[in-house]
Amino acid sequence: MADAERALPVYLQNLKASESLGEEVISDQQEIIDLDRKRNTNREALRALKTQGDKVWLLMGNEFVKVDKGVAEGWLQNDQSVLDKEINSLRDGLKDKVAAIKGMEGSHLSSGFNLKPMGRGELGAVYEQP
Repeated sequence: MADAERALPVYLQNLKASESLGEEVISDQQEIIDLDRKRNTNREALRALKTQGDKVWLLMGNEFVKVDKGVAEGWLQNDQSVLDKEINSLRDGLKDKVAAIKGMEGSHLSSGFNLKPMGRGELGAVYEQP
């Protein structure tokens, strides 16, 4: 009985840590979903700009602002790249947190869990015809 009493605080500490990481995973997943919705909205706006004239109206905060089409596209593309970086960093962090939770549970992740997608240059080399 004494061994069980000594093991209980360690078990509770591990349980709290895994629950905390689990909550972080869930909140990160929700943040990824929110950022992805913003990214899709920006993509739709970029697509809609192609049919507009030289000047376009943008809603910035509480005001509408009329700017050149090129300036608006630049702002939206910059926003897209920032959103992409944030989403990718959150996804990379998710992998580490899930791996930590699995380690606390005593199980191992599959070997392909930490794979990274190939970039354009790598894909080009794969599909390049000799």
